[in-house]
Amino acid sequence: MARTVSKFGDDKWTLDTKVQYINSTALNRPQGGSNTSNNFYALSLLPTSIDVRDFKNRTDNNGIMTWWRLGSELNPYWASKYNLNQDIRDRLLLNASLKYQFTSWLNAELKGGADTYTTNTESKTYAGSNTTTTGSYGIGKSTFTETNYSGLLTAKKDNLFGKLGGVATFGGNLMNRQSASLSASANPLQVPNLFSVNNSSTNPSVSQSQSRKDIYSVYGSLGLNYDGYLFVDGTFRNDWSSALSAATRSYFYPSLSGSFVFTELMSRSGSTLPSWLTYGKIRGSFASVGNDMDPYQLYNTYTIGKDPLGNTTAGRGDVLYDANVRSEQIKSYEAGLEMRFFNSRVGFDAAVYKSNATNQLINLPLDNLSGYSSKIINAGNIQNKGFELMVDGKIFQNPEGFNWTTMLNFSINRNKIVSIAPDVNTYGLGGFDDISIVAETGKLYGEIYGSRFLRVKDASSPYNGQMILTSTGLPQTDPDNARLGNQQASSLLGFTNSFAYKGFDLSFLIDARFGGQIFSGTIANMEQYGTSNKTVVGGARADMLVDGVVLNTTTNQYEKNTTKTSVQNYWTVVAGHSNIGITEANLYDASNVRIRNVQLGYNLPKKFLAGTGIQRAKIGVSANNVWLISSHMNGMDPESVYATGTNATGFESGSTPTTRTFLFNLTIGF
Repeated sequence: MARTVSKFGDDKWTLDTKVQYINSTALNRPQGGSNTSNNFYALSLLPTSIDVRDFKNRTDNNGIMTWWRLGSELNPYWASKYNLNQDIRDRLLLNASLKYQFTSWLNAELKGGADTYTTNTESKTYAGSNTTTTGSYGIGKSTFTETNYSGLLTAKKDNLFGKLGGVATFGGNLMNRQSASLSASANPLQVPNLFSVNNSSTNPSVSQSQSRKDIYSVYGSLGLNYDGYLFVDGTFRNDWSSALSAATRSYFYPSLSGSFVFTELMSRSGSTLPSWLTYGKIRGSFASVGNDMDPYQLYNTYTIGKDPLGNTTAGRGDVLYDANVRSEQIKSYEAGLEMRFFNSRVGFDAAVYKSNATNQLINLPLDNLSGYSSKIINAGNIQNKGFELMVDGKIFQNPEGFNWTTMLNFSINRNKIVSIAPDVNTYGLGGFDDISIVAETGKLYGEIYGSRFLRVKDASSPYNGQMILTSTGLPQTDPDNARLGNQQASSLLGFTNSFAYKGFDLSFLIDARFGGQIFSGTIANMEQYGTSNKTVVGGARADMLVDGVVLNTTTNQYEKNTTKTSVQNYWTVVAGHSNIGITEANLYDASNVRIRNVQLGYNLPKKFLAGTGIQRAKIGVSANNVWLISSHMNGMDPESVYATGTNATGFESGSTPTTRTFLFNLTIGF
C-alpha cells in the first residue's frame, strides 16, 4: 500500500492518493457439505476399527483409488493429491481526493475510487476414483470492477448565530459496478489425466455471464448545535438505481437525530456536577434506508444453450419477474443514554431500538402448474427490537506503568415476522430432508421444523410426553413434522480486556452466545455409522433399554417398556430415518462461550529507531478462534453453518471445522 498527501496553493489545495494491491492464492480449499469431496465428512464416517493410515498409499497396483468402501467418499489421502482446486485473485484499490478550502468555513472535495479484481480458478480430478474413471477438469475467470466518483460541498461555522453553530453538506455520487465470468469444464476426459477443455469426451460445459449496475445519488446533511450541549442532525439521500424500472428506480430516505449533553448544560449554567459524574448524554434518532436488488430481475428472458447433439436451445428461467417492484425500505428508531463517572474511569452506553423492514424483495413460491417456481414481489414486514449495553472501565491507569482497561458488550435482539404477504403465513428460508427453517407470521424469524419422536399426547395420562415405542422397544417417528425450536440467539455477550506495560500490550476477547437451536446432520451421520461416542455407553455397545412406553394391544393401555434392543437397531431408527434421522434427536442448544481473539504486541523504543527515519514501529502476533470454552455440541462448532450465504443458520451437515488463524504483523510509521 502506498499513500501520499500533499498541499499546495497556499495550503488551500489538498491532494490525497492511496494505492493498494492485494494478491491472494488459495490451494485446495476444503469442500463442505455431505459430498464425496469433503475430507472431513469422509473421516467422520470412517469406522473406528479401521486405521485411516492404512490408505496412505492412496492407490492400488492398477492406479485405482483405495478406500474402505467404494462408490462413496474419496480417500482423503488420495483427494489431497489428486482432487485439486486453486484460485488466484489479484485486487487493486485506487482512491484519490482533491479538496479546496475556499474560506475558513467553506470547502469542496472531489473523490474518485476504484475497486477491481480478477479471479482465476482451476480444478483437476485425476482418473481412478469413484467419481470419474478418466478424470475431469475445469477452469474459470471472473472480473469485478466498482468505481465511485463523488463531490461534496461543506460549510461549517461554530458561531453561526450567537451560540448556535452548524455544518451543512451537499453532494452526489456516481457508482458503476460491472462483473463478468467465463467458465468451462470437461467431465469426463477423453484421454485420462490430460487436463484440457479440448479433451472432453462430450461437449464441454461452458457458461458465461456479465452484469452492470449503476446507482446515481444526491445527498446532504444539516447539523446544528447550541452552546455545545444540544445537537440536531438531519440527512437526506436519493438514489436512482438501474436495477429498477424507470417508474420505480428513484427512492428517497432521510434521517433525523438529536442529542442533549445535560452535564454540559449543568456546567454552563453554573451548577456543580457531583464528584462522581463526568459526562451524561441522551440521544434519539430516526432513519430510513432504501435498498434495491441485483440487476436483470425485471423481465423474463431466455438463455441460449446447446443440447447433447449440438443443437441450439433457448430456455426460460423458472422465476416470474415483475417490472413494477420497488425498493426495499427499512425504518429504524433508537434512543440511548451515555454516562461516564469518576473522571471518565467508568462509563456505559445503553440503547434501545426498533426497526421494520418492509417492501422486501422476496421470491414467493408458486404452484408448479403456473410454469414458474416462484415470483419476485414486494412484501413482508420484519421487525427487530432490542437492547444494547456497553460498559467500559479503566481498572488500572498509569502512563509510566501498568494499564488495564476492560469493556463489556451485551445485546438482546428479537427478530419477529409481522407479516409476509396476503394469504401467505410461512416462507421457507432453507432446509433439506425432514428439516426446514421458515419465517412464520407472528413468530420469531427462523423457526425450526422437523421430525420428532412419537409421544403420548394425553394430558390425563401418567405417561403424557413419554416416547411411544414399538413392541421391540424401539422409538417411533411422529407422522407429522412439528416446530422444534428457533435459530435466534436470546442474547450475545462480548468481554474485552486490554493490558499495557512499558511498550508491551496484550488483549483478548471472549464471546458468548446464549439460546437458539441448531440441528447437526454431521452428528446424525456419525451416529448412523457408529462413529459417534454417543453410540457407545460405558465403553461397550451392550443392549439398551429405551425409556418409554409400549401400547398393550389387549388392554389398549400404555405400559413401561421392558424390552431391550441392540444399539445398532436403536441408532438405525434414530439416526437413519429419512437420511438424517429424527430431527429432534440431534437438535442442540447453540449456546457457546469462546475466546475469539488474542493479541500481543510490542512498540519498539524510539531510541532504537533513531537515525532510521522511522517514527514508530510495532511488532505483533495474534490468534483468532483460540478456544471453544463451552458448547452443547460434542465435537462440533455451533458456528458451523450448512447454508452459507442464506438466512437459514439453524442447521449444519458436513460442515468443515472452523479455522484457528495465527497472524504476525509489523507496523511502521514515517
